[in-house]
Amino acid sequence: MDRRIFFTLMIFSLLLGFLFLVYVILSPFLNTLGWAAVIGISTFPLYRRLRKFLGGRDTAAALMMTPAVIITLVVPFALFITLLAAEASSVYQYLEKAASSGGLDLLENARRNPHLRPLLDQIDTLLGTYELDVENTLLPALKNLASFLLGYSTSLIKNFFFMIIKLVVVVVTLFFLYRDGEAFLERAITVLPLERADTDMLLATVKRVISAVIYGILLTCLVQGALGGIGFWMCGLPSPLLFGTLMAVAALIPVVGTAIIWFPGAVWLILQGAVLKGVILLAWGGLVVGVIDNFIRPFFISGKARLSILVIFLGVLGGVLAFGPLGVVSGPILLALFLAVFEIYSRRVFPGVPQSGGGEGDVPGKT
Repeated sequence: MDRRIFFTLMIFSLLLGFLFLVYVILSPFLNTLGWAAVIGISTFPLYRRLRKFLGGRDTAAALMMTPAVIITLVVPFALFITLLAAEASSVYQYLEKAASSGGLDLLENARRNPHLRPLLDQIDTLLGTYELDVENTLLPALKNLASFLLGYSTSLIKNFFFMIIKLVVVVVTLFFLYRDGEAFLERAITVLPLERADTDMLLATVKRVISAVIYGILLTCLVQGALGGIGFWMCGLPSPLLFGTLMAVAALIPVVGTAIIWFPGAVWLILQGAVLKGVILLAWGGLVVGVIDNFIRPFFISGKARLSILVIFLGVLGGVLAFGPLGVVSGPILLALFLAVFEIYSRRVFPGVPQSGGGEGDVPGKT
């Protein structure tokens, strides 16, 4: 074997081995690094303007940009999650206590309410008709639900210090991404076996999709907050504008989302005797506010990313299932990069075949 080929294969094998070790080291922080990259790329144009204003001083611009981004984007959301977890913990502890005692105190308090007593009497009659045992069926289910919700809230509190570590990782990553990101990217481009026009197209695709995803997420949160506020207004709850704003922020929270705002509101209405309004708010929150993001988010992202709605829909949904919350961004990016690489391959290998896609920077799959 030629020594040059042997040396190349040996270096390539070592590189793969070190790449695996790097993955093992960074695996606990992959999601954190991914979100830091998303924040850094989406705010990099602002960093360029700040660097230009400071006369091209990279370090000074990065030192100013990093805390500004953290204070503006990360800290308010982290505080919201922390306060929400603290409040939810006390509520869930009450539910668990009520469930562990058989729910008798909770039921007795509900029966003392003159508005709820007729409804509970009808429920007792209905349960007796169908021979349903409340103590052996519904109350254990309540206890399990309370335990699950308490465990979810407690896990957030237990992971508080780990969240602090992740925040430190985000801060450090953002600083070096701002200061050294362009130089590292240029270095990485030189080792890719692609022409500069192709690498520019791939980079433009990543930037465009990230920008579109952030744009789509923010618009979706605003729509969900507005719909949630309308639901509070229709049902006569106080401060619909305030609670709509809270729902817009809560829409960013995985799993629970806006339900942490509208569900307690519906329960409060039912406990106050406004059963019909409470049921309406439950239906509005569960069938409209809670699920509309699955339909409008791909629509918002599609236009700005110049990709078909089907690609965005599958990218977002599949990305979330595969990678968790970060999949909202990584899923569409991976599909867009696949389409872009496929276009490069087809253009290089089959130059005579007409290419799909529109103008410069477009990728296949555009509607």
